[in-house]
Amino acid sequence: MVKAGPSSTVSNAEEALGLIFVILCFAMLSFSCKKELSCESCRFVDSIRTTNHPPVANAGADQTITLPATTATLDGRGSTDPDNNITGYLWTKISGPSLPNIAASNAALTSVNNLAEGTYEFELKVTDAGGLSDKDTVKLTVTSRRVPCTDCKIVFTSDRDGNAEIYSCNADGSNIKRLTNSAGLDDQAAWSADGKHIAFVSDRTSIPEIYVMNADGSNVIRRTFTESYSGHPTWSPDGTKIAYSSIINGNTSIWVVGATSGLPSLLFDGDTQDDQPAWSPDGTKIAFASNLAGTDHPYEIYTIAPDGTGFIKIPVVKTLGELNYLGPSWSPDGSRLAMEIRQPSGVDLLDTRIGTMSADGTGLKPIAAGIKAGTATTWSADGTRVAYTSLSGSRKDVAWAYADGSSKGIIVTNGWSANWQH
Repeated sequence: MVKAGPSSTVSNAEEALGLIFVILCFAMLSFSCKKELSCESCRFVDSIRTTNHPPVANAGADQTITLPATTATLDGRGSTDPDNNITGYLWTKISGPSLPNIAASNAALTSVNNLAEGTYEFELKVTDAGGLSDKDTVKLTVTSRRVPCTDCKIVFTSDRDGNAEIYSCNADGSNIKRLTNSAGLDDQAAWSADGKHIAFVSDRTSIPEIYVMNADGSNVIRRTFTESYSGHPTWSPDGTKIAYSSIINGNTSIWVVGATSGLPSLLFDGDTQDDQPAWSPDGTKIAFASNLAGTDHPYEIYTIAPDGTGFIKIPVVKTLGELNYLGPSWSPDGSRLAMEIRQPSGVDLLDTRIGTMSADGTGLKPIAAGIKAGTATTWSADGTRVAYTSLSGSRKDVAWAYADGSSKGIIVTNGWSANWQH
């Protein structure tokens, strides 16, 4: 072992004293900072210790208003900041049909007016004192309260003239008028909300596609070119879009296309059979039938928002057992659904019924039997009756039943796929 000489011992002692001196100085500086918060050294130490965290923007829950109301409230007061130093709010419109007026775009809570029918999206940007920011969006839907028609027409399909064509009639079955006249089969007609147009399915080009025509049958235009089966059209309440189902690669999926122009866009594909869409009266949801749980499971009713979000299964309270729930349709106020109820074991006459329930899946009630399997359901404008296709032997008729099941009758013989104007 090599022993250190005197000079080495002194050097080690000096280093130790120096380290102790540095530690004492830092401790005195920290103590001084606690007592004199305005000193430059304090600000330096605090700047080292403090980290700014970004705020969290919260634009509030999505909302729906009904015309004639044209004003709504934008509420960003749920926004937070870990450091409690939010210094700015900024509301901007990022989509929607008109130029609304935001009363105070820099306030957490403000109003927006001059709204028109349609769906808006507003963005809230929240900024803190350190310049960090966050954004959130809120959807605002404006619907119109339409006055129910007093002379509401019904469109339906019939082969009374030798070929399946679209017809219209009064609600009591009178005044039958033929609307289409093609070599192909025309079926599944659906009224636009304003009653000015009718969407329907036709195989006049050999493959069933979606078409639109005026209410009197004029000005027919083709809206899909999938070269694959497309069917069950349903209109958005503002009349600008049509949802429908289409078979692609053996599976049926839900699509949306503009009523007058534009290419179709896929809304939902569960890689199963997703069929028979129905757009809600307020425009916020599309209901459809699907065996999403698997091909060996019954069909159930699901809903999805038109932008593809909010997909849920309606939790039907199955007081009738495990059944297929198909062909949903919304009551005019959106509070109830009508549908076909079918035994999974077959499509026998006795196994198929029409039922109604609340939109949340409760209160399921059969209202009519003797139904053609695959029937469409449709509500009267006042929400008291449901029309459907009845089956008597081989004859198909457009029939009606009260929504509470208390009575039923025939609207027109030799008809099916009815749709009631609202």
